[in-house]
Amino acid sequence: MNILVTGSSGFIARFLIPALGAKGHRVVGIDKREGPAYGNYFRFVHGNILDRGAVERAMADAELVLHLAAEHKDFGVSEALYHQVNVDGTENLLQHASAGQIRRFIFYSSVAVYGDRLTPTHEALAPAPSSPYGQSKFLAEQRVQAWAAQAADRSAVMLRPTVVFGPNNYANMYRLIQSVQKGRYVGVGDGGNIKSIGYVENVVAATVFLMDRMTSGVSIYNYADSPHMTTQALVTSIARNLGVKVPAIRVPKPLALACAFPFDIVARVTKRDLPLTAKRIAKFTNPTHHEAENIRLAGFAAPYSLEDGIRKTIEWYGRRQYARPSQEQVGFDAA
Repeated sequence: MNILVTGSSGFIARFLIPALGAKGHRVVGIDKREGPAYGNYFRFVHGNILDRGAVERAMADAELVLHLAAEHKDFGVSEALYHQVNVDGTENLLQHASAGQIRRFIFYSSVAVYGDRLTPTHEALAPAPSSPYGQSKFLAEQRVQAWAAQAADRSAVMLRPTVVFGPNNYANMYRLIQSVQKGRYVGVGDGGNIKSIGYVENVVAATVFLMDRMTSGVSIYNYADSPHMTTQALVTSIARNLGVKVPAIRVPKPLALACAFPFDIVARVTKRDLPLTAKRIAKFTNPTHHEAENIRLAGFAAPYSLEDGIRKTIEWYGRRQYARPSQEQVGFDAA
């Protein structure tokens, strides 16, 4: 097929595009940033998904859209920018898909559409986003659903991944590995909270699996690897793969939140993204448990275990730990 990948210079796309090429597909990528040079199967369009001209050039001859491009950061993004990129950008793609008679569309949404919950989520659960990012993803999902409903032969997939990690990603998992490796990690609470995560090559395999099985209408799939790990199990696995001692220092959660509260004030006043805030501690210590039964019931089996993914990520980290990440290297973090 001729496949358009938005956000083609990003973290997930750098694994996805070679996988598509290996299957014999021709790929067009669109991104604001230059990305890697792939093979003869790949064509790059430099542009923003809000740019109608760039999108029109990228969509020429496309038969399937894989929509990865999104605005997402933990800090410093306005609600208006989330809406502009994640909602209006998706709408622009859908309008061009209609004009170009494209019938298949896979949208990378997020488990953030479920909001902050203390109980596991699943695909039958009604979305209730509690953040501007989650709200923008849910609104974009509604645009995709409306597009799919306009013609009986249109197919759409909503893929809702949890936090995605792997080599070349400098987001949450990288920072956690770094803190354990440097002996800076301090446990908060008992570490028994579930933290659902997804290894990037498994997310790519899930994408290829789903695009080969699209049916008319809209299908929704969470993505998280299982069995799920607790925070303590995750830190233990990281330490074991690094060859360092498992961090033993722990502090009660109320004490950690109280100590971090002044940093929240500094972050708000200075508009700086500080590594230690009460918000970050709460996010790390609360459960984020997301079940992904629909894709497994469809027959998907992840090619890598979570332990495999952690090991491969740490092998990469060992090769790159002295490299300073640039802004372009900060990858997709879905939750």
